Amino acid sequence: MKLKDYEYYQKTSEGGCKSQLKDFISLYVKILKRVKKESASELDGVKINIKRTYPEEIYLTLVDEKEEAIKLTLTEKSKDYIIPIFTDVCEYNEGSEKLVKLFLDNFTQKVISPEDIRKLGENDEKFKGIVINPHSQNFRMDPEGNI
Repeated sequence: MKLKDYEYYQKTSEGGCKSQLKDFISLYVKILKRVKKESASELDGVKINIKRTYPEEIYLTLVDEKEEAIKLTLTEKSKDYIIPIFTDVCEYNEGSEKLVKLFLDNFTQKVISPEDIRKLGENDEKFKGIVINPHSQNFRMDPEGNI
C-alpha cells in the first residue's frame, strides 16, 4: 500500500485494504493459471508492473520483542529464510492471524520498506527474500524485488 494510504488508515481506520502490488500479483496468478508456465510471454508485462510497483509501496510484517521480523526457514537443514510481508492492512489482519498460530511468541505489526528489505539482504546472507501475502497469494521475491 502507499504510505499516504497507510497514514490515512491510521488516522481514520478507513481505506487500509488497497495495494497496487496485490492487484498485479492477482493478475499474474490469474494469467499463470491459464498459460501454465512462468516463462510465458503473456506474463512479461505483469512482471514489469510488479517490479516497478514493488519499490513504490510500503509493507507490513510481524516482528518479535526484539523488533526482528519473523523468519520462515526454507528447509529443515538450512538456515536460509524468508520473511512474510503483507501488502495492506486487510491482508495483514487475515495473514498474521494464521501465522501467529504457528508460533508461540508475541508479535506486533511493523511497517517495512523495500529499502529495509534490501538492507536486510545485504547484511544477512541467510536471508533469501520475501513472501508476499503468504496466506493468500504466496508470491516470492528476492531482497532486491526480483521475481
